[in-house]
Amino acid sequence: MSMTFNEFKDRATKILNLKLDGYKLNRVQRRTDSLMRRYNISNYDECLKRLEKDKDFRAAYLNHFTINTSEFFRNPENFSYLQKNIFPALFKSGSRIKIWSAPCSNGSEPYTLAIILAELKYKTNQYQILASDLDPNIIEVAKKGIYGLNSLQNVPDHLLHKYFTLLPGNANKYQLKESIISRVTFEIKDLINEPYPDDWDLILSRNFFIYLTKDFKEKLVQKFSAALKPGGYLFLGNTEFIFNPEKYGLKKVYSSFYQKIE
Repeated sequence: MSMTFNEFKDRATKILNLKLDGYKLNRVQRRTDSLMRRYNISNYDECLKRLEKDKDFRAAYLNHFTINTSEFFRNPENFSYLQKNIFPALFKSGSRIKIWSAPCSNGSEPYTLAIILAELKYKTNQYQILASDLDPNIIEVAKKGIYGLNSLQNVPDHLLHKYFTLLPGNANKYQLKESIISRVTFEIKDLINEPYPDDWDLILSRNFFIYLTKDFKEKLVQKFSAALKPGGYLFLGNTEFIFNPEKYGLKKVYSSFYQKIE
């Protein structure tokens, strides 16, 4: 009798050292099934064997499973609020500002922050930007800073010309300037299983909660809140909401922005 998906999930969790129970089950199964079709794998028994023995397939599974879509200035009105209201408030203190993008996907989000801070004339010694993601392949993509038009659709023309260079011989690919790439530090991190560093002034976790179960969403909100400095901000995606934010020591200050109560 062939293995059920639940049995596969429980055993794959141990092989991957990744708590798949934190993600919505139907999403995990859809991603697994689509990868199996791509590799012509007929059942979960065979898929599990490949995970155990084939490190390249294991990497492909993680890459296919994780959330690797993002774009610059996604929901521009929120980044405008960040630029006009949040950053001036944070930099008023005179302390070095700590910013964390988690998960960071292809890097377009933390690089958006770096562009905004460059436009605001803040020096690199006034802040740090850390970008974390589970997928080592997407981290390598992010470090290269090469993007197609889909990722750049919200970038104003003057910023596109200032911070990006069209790749020779390719009308659809742009290279981000090294002066922006160098402002972001990348790391591989499992947000569900691993502990978080603390004392962050701003944490961005956009369009990640929508993939999580209710229980794990609540756990992550608690972890993010605990990682923030008093008065620090949590920036979520446009379709993500924290109900009863006071329960986590937060208050809503604007669409998608929550501040840690001092």
